[in-house]
Amino acid sequence: MNVFGKNERSWRKARKRAVSPIIATILLVAITVVLAAVLYVLISGLTGGGVGSKPIGSAFSAGAPTVSTCAAGSAQTIPLVAATTGGCNPVDYIYTLTVESSTINFGSAQFEVKTSTGAIYTPAAGSAHDGFAILNIGSQVVAITVTAGAMAMSAVFSNYGPSGECNSAVCATSTPLTTIYTIVIDMGTSNPAGTGLSFVAVGASGYSGTTSLALP
Repeated sequence: MNVFGKNERSWRKARKRAVSPIIATILLVAITVVLAAVLYVLISGLTGGGVGSKPIGSAFSAGAPTVSTCAAGSAQTIPLVAATTGGCNPVDYIYTLTVESSTINFGSAQFEVKTSTGAIYTPAAGSAHDGFAILNIGSQVVAITVTAGAMAMSAVFSNYGPSGECNSAVCATSTPLTTIYTIVIDMGTSNPAGTGLSFVAVGASGYSGTTSLALP
């Protein structure tokens, strides 16, 4: 009996020693997986989740479009000195849009105007000043691109105004495009009203996809 009891106790001890390493290994793997997941989330948050990973439609929207003509005294070309107002060429037709919601920077989107068939809109010949401008709350040009033809930005804004927000591409591409700003689209010399056009924002620099708005 003593021998049997001794063997039984030895077997139980051996069984306990065999189970413990397995449990420890499982716990170690689980902890490693959790730590790796947390680290991935932290890194993704700091880097923006990789190029083109965020849909532009979830981060930016424009609204309240109106059509009018560019007032005298406005100018599309930004001078090197003194603030420019308007962001359009006098007597050209313009669309003015509000930034309804935005968590993007100036360099996170490129703008386009498309026809009802999805083609890039091209104003009538002679419209050398058409393009896109961003105005601040004081109606001063902050950023601008003159397309002078097919209305689609091929890169981020090509010029930046001398207003207080920014005066160089380096800071403007990292400056938040908040709801204090207004978008002005110089459509050239032909009246675009009622022709079925739409404003399109194309994701760039960490954003992907498009978001659009019908123009009256």
